[in-house]
Amino acid sequence: MCFDCPTIAKPRTVSRHFMKNNCKICDSIADKTGSHIVPHFLMKRIDTEEGKKGRDKEMGFVISEKNPSSYFGRATSLEKLEEVYNKIDEERIENNNIPLIEDYIFCSKCEAKLAELEDSYSKSLTVKTDEKNENYNSKIDSEKALIFWSSIFYRLSISKNSGFKLREADEKMLKDILKEYFEYGTIHPDANNISYKLLRAVNYSNTNSTLLHINPQNQNPYLAVIDEYVIIFSLGKDILVDKFYNTLIPTNEAETNSLTKDTEIIYSIENNVLTNLNAEFFNKAAEYYRKNLFAICDLIYQKFRIGDKMPDKMKGEIFDQIAKDEEISFGDKYSIKHQFQIIYKVIKKRRLT
Repeated sequence: MCFDCPTIAKPRTVSRHFMKNNCKICDSIADKTGSHIVPHFLMKRIDTEEGKKGRDKEMGFVISEKNPSSYFGRATSLEKLEEVYNKIDEERIENNNIPLIEDYIFCSKCEAKLAELEDSYSKSLTVKTDEKNENYNSKIDSEKALIFWSSIFYRLSISKNSGFKLREADEKMLKDILKEYFEYGTIHPDANNISYKLLRAVNYSNTNSTLLHINPQNQNPYLAVIDEYVIIFSLGKDILVDKFYNTLIPTNEAETNSLTKDTEIIYSIENNVLTNLNAEFFNKAAEYYRKNLFAICDLIYQKFRIGDKMPDKMKGEIFDQIAKDEEISFGDKYSIKHQFQIIYKVIKKRRLT
């Protein structure tokens, strides 16, 4: 059963003063709300409630080292929300926010141009191959494909919620390229410096959950996983990367895409390559979360003047209790609030014994 009732998730509220922002592409007044940082046709394959179709059915998780969180669309089923959160109250509805949908960052004209670009590129999803470890033609014009992927990396960089940032010069380059393409339909000379390799685990999402994550250790070329795609995106440099985290990726076999090609070429990878990449991401995220949690433990220990550093055994107990606590919903398990509740509980127990 699906609930479209606005009491399940209220529409996002926006303040009128945001309309004074300039469009991040053309610098005119940013008057558009609900802009997708990553196109809906890709994000819906990542965060739409399992077995559902259509918009506003998001059920996603943001994995971060400090405060892992979750979000949901206003048409997400009540059953799914209760499964994740146990109960839904007004406070959760009020504070719900879909991180990669933002207001007043683009003008209506640039938003329309992005929509045209996305509509054109979305057709490549149906162009597939049954063969693995081979290059195939996406049938998308190389110019449109390059502008499409440039727009995604640019949007992720200017987003306040993505956790990703291009180098300043690279961000400016992509802005100039998008601005000229949208205003005049021409290619900025700097676009000739862009090249990328695109790998895809075709049909992976039919049987597996997919993710959006970017390796922060790579700065030009930039590496990202978006749904079934792995993209190595370079501005003015050779693509010599053959690892994403510690997982080998077949970049040498993948053809390089640039404006010198007629159409975009995609390299079809084995499903296990993407599975390993996603597993590495989870391992990295858990490692960073653990380090940040233990740093907080030390700070609290110092604040209560118990000592300079919390014993490792106590930290391990806190981490285990957070992960194994069955009295709290999955959606709240790794939140900052729950962290502090468990830290206080363990410290109090230790001081009483």
